[in-house]
Amino acid sequence: MRRVIGICDLHNEPSLGGLTEKRPLGAVTFLGRYGLIDFTLSNFSNSHIDRVYVLVKKGIVALRRHIGSGSIWTNNTRLGYIELLLNEKGLRHPAFNTDINNIKDNVPVDELDFDIAVIAPSYYLSSMDFRPIIEKHIASGAEISSVYIHANNADSDYLRADKYKLNDNKVVKSSLNLLRSKEADISLDTFIVSKKALRKIISDGTKVSELFSIKDMINYYINEALMEVNGVKFDGYVVPVLNLKNYVNHSFDLLNYHIRSQLFLEDWPIYTTTHNTPPALYGKDADVQNSFVANGAIIKGKVHNCIISRDVVVEKGAELKNCIIFTQTQIGKDTKLEYVLSDKNASIKEVKRITGTPDDVVYIKVGVKV
Repeated sequence: MRRVIGICDLHNEPSLGGLTEKRPLGAVTFLGRYGLIDFTLSNFSNSHIDRVYVLVKKGIVALRRHIGSGSIWTNNTRLGYIELLLNEKGLRHPAFNTDINNIKDNVPVDELDFDIAVIAPSYYLSSMDFRPIIEKHIASGAEISSVYIHANNADSDYLRADKYKLNDNKVVKSSLNLLRSKEADISLDTFIVSKKALRKIISDGTKVSELFSIKDMINYYINEALMEVNGVKFDGYVVPVLNLKNYVNHSFDLLNYHIRSQLFLEDWPIYTTTHNTPPALYGKDADVQNSFVANGAIIKGKVHNCIISRDVVVEKGAELKNCIIFTQTQIGKDTKLEYVLSDKNASIKEVKRITGTPDDVVYIKVGVKV
């Protein structure tokens, strides 16, 4: 049996504006109770990959607060672990704060007992079983495999993603990120690499460019025809979170049970940090329709097509439509909100109406009083 480690790579994450100003994307709240990183960590856990390194570029405090000891995602609590790794030298030299340098400084690759590393980001959400993917990787005989999907919305949801061209043997022949066709094979930036290949990526990264990431090096191998990269197609549902519009639109899409059931599978739990908070409380005049409401929330007003996090208070007479409200936000009496994304600990009481649009959601910063 092959020995496998997991690497959750938070170095190449896209920006979500204010949401990622002071926290890594992986720590951003999703659907009122999850962190975006929960999907990747749960995929490792459900695939029985219990030794996991999280490569953190910035905001390690927010991530540590969410993950804690990591025991929620660790099946083997005796030998398994989740380690958060920050490249401190990279903080002083941001241009060189890469995942390769993080591994060089923090992961003893030569000393670790493993055959294969699974490297995955936090911005593609899925319920992905890595075990059959690893089997296909081994059967291919390649040192590196890359997981991809065939997307019918590449020109909208995957504008900044890498597009692949593969030959008949599913070997990746080129990687581009300027292709604007509607249909394309999209890299999920999820790589299965042998220990030998990981050593080579780290070594070559130093020689080719100190600014290159793991993904950059693999694309370099592909485009320069220096190493064969095997393509493994994933047929499951994927939620891309590559910009704020992605985040907002897909959050609302998942209010639809048919769509949600493609991401949340019955036999594939998505684990997250638990909180000892009571169930949500609904007042006698509460009107809640087609919404996620997390435990600890108090709803006395109207909430339609919304995502409400823990410990949010919506006072009597307040009306929320198409809103995403993060934890411990206070919505005052008779306040009307539509297409508003409120970060944590905000207080919206004095201004009685805030209206955004589907293409221009109003963002309210952490702790702001409005």
